Order: sequence, then C-alpha cells, then structure tokens
Amino acid sequence: MSDPKHPKPNDQVLDLSDIALSDITPAHVSRLIKLRDGYELAVDNVLSAGPAVIKRAGLHPDEIQAIAEPWAAVQRIDEVVPAVEKLLELLKETRLVHGHTISVKLGELANQIRRRADHAPSAVDVLAPFEPLLTYQSGPALKAAATKEKARGKPSAPSDSDTPT
Repeated sequence: MSDPKHPKPNDQVLDLSDIALSDITPAHVSRLIKLRDGYELAVDNVLSAGPAVIKRAGLHPDEIQAIAEPWAAVQRIDEVVPAVEKLLELLKETRLVHGHTISVKLGELANQIRRRADHAPSAVDVLAPFEPLLTYQSGPALKAAATKEKARGKPSAPSDSDTPT
C-alpha cells in the first residue's frame, strides 16, 4: 500500500483532505469553460515565464499566481483520480458479489418456505409472514408471464378502459 496522501489504484485508504472539493449543480457545470487538449503546455508556459518576460508582456505577477493555485489543485486531483476510480470500481463489484450472495440465499429461503408450506397443515401460517420475500422472489416469473401474455395479444389484467360502461 502506498501513502494515503498519494494513493495508487487498489489502495483502500485515500486521504484527500487537502483537496477543497466543489459541489455544483448540473446547470452550473454546463456554464463552465472546459480545458482543451494542450492546456498543460499552456499553463507550464505561463508559470515558467521569467519576471522579465512577464513584465515585458504587461502581465502582473498576481495574474500568474492566480493560475498557479488552481493548477496545483488540478494536478493533485489528476494524481488521485485513478485510485478513486479503481476504489469506486472495487466497491461496485464488491456490492455485486454481496448482492449475488443475498439473491442466492433469498431464493433458497423462499424455496424452503414453499416446500414447508406444501407439507404444513396450514400453508397460510407458513407463507403469510414471508409475503414480501415470496413476492420479491416470484417477481421475475410474474414479469415473464405478463410479457408472454402480452406477446400473445392477451392483456394480463383488465384495465379500467377495458370495462364496459
């Protein structure tokens, strides 16, 4: 593992506390001028210009400094983005793996409950407490059945517009 201040992809500890983050609206994003290819050379050109060249061009050193600070932030962000993207990818994949485990277990539990209900004197007493689980588990099958009915041209359930007045 590398230094949390300078994370590498696959690191799970990232310290980005030195970056002042901005939270803006999508409308604001659309109004921002975006950097184009070649901006690195342009910024380097301005920041590496000597005092005599800056003076000859009629620029004030504060104007140059106004680029230096956001440039350092952009470079820092560019440094950590690969690690942040990889961490996000790992989190999403880990969630998928855990979701798969949960889904498999829910299916097993639903099947076990249905089998128990088949042999119980009162199936309702076994099934009723698990209605949300059983509804969730049968969702794809119900959707597939509705799709097949629709493909055959038969409505799956009468709607209000189908009722004669």
